Amino acid sequence: MKFFRHNVIFLLAAALLLSPLTVMAGAPHLQETTELKRLLEAMAPHFVSAPDTAADKLWNPVARFYRLIGYRMVWMDTDGLTPQGESLLQIMGNASENGLAPEAYFPPQAANPGSLPMGLTEPLEAMRPSPAVQMDMMLTDALLRYAADLSRGRVAPQSLDVPWVSDRQLPDRDFPSELAAAFNAGYLWDFLNGLPPGQPAYAGLKAALQQYERIRSRGGWEPIEAGPSLRREDRNPRIAVLRSRLFATGDIPPCTPEVADYFDADLEAAVMRFQDRHGLKPDGVVGKKTLAVLNVPVERRIAQLKLNMERCRWYPDSFGQRYLLVNIPDYTLNIVENDRVIQRIRVIVGRPNHQTPNLSGRLTYLEINPYWNVPTKIARKEILPKIKEDPEYLVRQGIKVFDSWDETASPIDPESIAWEGVSKNYFPYRLRQDPSAINALGQVKFIFPNSQAVYIHDTPAKSLFEEHRRSFSHGCVRLESPFELARYLLRDQSRNLNSLEETVHSGQHRIVVLKESIPVHLVYFTAWMGPSGEINFREDIYDQDRELEMALNQRTVPTLFCRMENSAGPMLAKYTLPECYQ
Repeated sequence: MKFFRHNVIFLLAAALLLSPLTVMAGAPHLQETTELKRLLEAMAPHFVSAPDTAADKLWNPVARFYRLIGYRMVWMDTDGLTPQGESLLQIMGNASENGLAPEAYFPPQAANPGSLPMGLTEPLEAMRPSPAVQMDMMLTDALLRYAADLSRGRVAPQSLDVPWVSDRQLPDRDFPSELAAAFNAGYLWDFLNGLPPGQPAYAGLKAALQQYERIRSRGGWEPIEAGPSLRREDRNPRIAVLRSRLFATGDIPPCTPEVADYFDADLEAAVMRFQDRHGLKPDGVVGKKTLAVLNVPVERRIAQLKLNMERCRWYPDSFGQRYLLVNIPDYTLNIVENDRVIQRIRVIVGRPNHQTPNLSGRLTYLEINPYWNVPTKIARKEILPKIKEDPEYLVRQGIKVFDSWDETASPIDPESIAWEGVSKNYFPYRLRQDPSAINALGQVKFIFPNSQAVYIHDTPAKSLFEEHRRSFSHGCVRLESPFELARYLLRDQSRNLNSLEETVHSGQHRIVVLKESIPVHLVYFTAWMGPSGEINFREDIYDQDRELEMALNQRTVPTLFCRMENSAGPMLAKYTLPECYQ
């Protein structure tokens, strides 16, 4: 931030000095408008001849904006910065409040401009645009990039090496046209204020970021030394450091010196609150896992909050009045109405090598007492070895064998198959598990059609829900309490709701279509603010935080800046500035 303050001071100083440099006889502002038009029109042949170059991607939005407002200057006039220009610098100077780096939108401090490459063709260099024109274009370029980053994100999720599928793509936005319309209609600040995502989740993360920045400004927290587990009734010098650590994040109030090194009931409750906020088993004992999470530095937590703010930018401002939200790292399905979670159900998600995808769809029907058509990969890699080891395995599991995947395929007696000749590379059969108490999909399956063949379902393996790290599936989402969700979905279908239990006990397969489909979102958030203001963090179980952070650190953008030279006067140059994500 110190670097950026110096940068803004330089920009303001340059702007204040522009007036004497640009005063011309007659109508100086009109002269600069004419100059701006002449400069941008000179770029037109470049647009046509090299439409895919970085310079074109940089200049096209800037040039289009000025064409749409009649080549008027917005941020500068003959007296320097306009009130709009001053407000723009202030707004963008506060970009860090939205998890963005302000210095990413302005040039490096021009202490040694001669070392920076020029980037203009000779005809444009010869035009020698005035400092005011350069500064105006630089601020426009900065704002257009800031608008795109703030509202759409700096990295597209589709560009990451993570499973991402969505039927709710964000609509394309033409920021030069939007900015021009706002300027022409006089509602420029409404446009600027409307750029951040409007989701309550984003507002919560923004507030959390400010809180953790305050903690960082106070020095963060001291690491707790390794040692034996700490629990209630213990007395240990490490406990005083533990108290200080929990006090830093508001998990416990300050204590008197007499009890600083004593593990009392209040400290136990504070440890449990901390564990609950971080997805740990809330047992009140500071063991190895809890100690490791306590010692994550504040800088890492700030980075984590920024990463999740970036994820918010990939989604619409609203998921609707009613929807289902599965947060993969939290192992939870949330039933949401009017932005309020009315019910939470524990879930099991995919293993790291079988990740549950980031996915949006619409839940349209339920299957009561479902069949399980065993996926080919599972049949070949996991079930075939069990069949060869135990000839009765298929019968005991209620699995039938079919001669193909055709709907009219006939069942085959498994004892008639020479299984020793079947292998992972040669498996011409389809396996189907019939409805039963041991069916892998349990007694109900929730379908939201998607390209990944992922669905939500019951499971007979209920003991796994007692684990806190519940990534055990092949990618689908298993529910601890499926009938709570089924009753919620069928609450307006009284006939189906009343017969639900009877249908389950009958053992007969049945499909129930919902009168009104409901949106389903499988998302990946490792930080968020809860309804009571508590700030939650979760383990990055799929390394998607790391993947996103790497992409943000590697991103580069073309940037416009003003270059001042001793005698030749100011020129316009292009410089590729790596964006720093902190």
